[in-house]
Amino acid sequence: MGHLFASIAKYIQGLLSRSGDSKQNESSSIIIQILIISVFAIPYAFVQLPPDVTVVQLISAFVVFLLIVIFALRVLKYFKIL
Repeated sequence: MGHLFASIAKYIQGLLSRSGDSKQNESSSIIIQILIISVFAIPYAFVQLPPDVTVVQLISAFVVFLLIVIFALRVLKYFKIL
């Protein structure tokens, strides 16, 4: 599935800019991949929610998820893995 997102991102990147620095193209490609994944993931997440989930539970789950991701990234940077 990752190859699909990478190929879509490269196609969109080719449409947006025909020339440029390779480092800039790489970071632009990553941003486009994140946007494409978000476009597919957010509606899928809302479809899969149980009917009795409240908005407060949804927001708190998202905040906890972000905190876990931030903590994991900081740990990886601390141990110089990332």
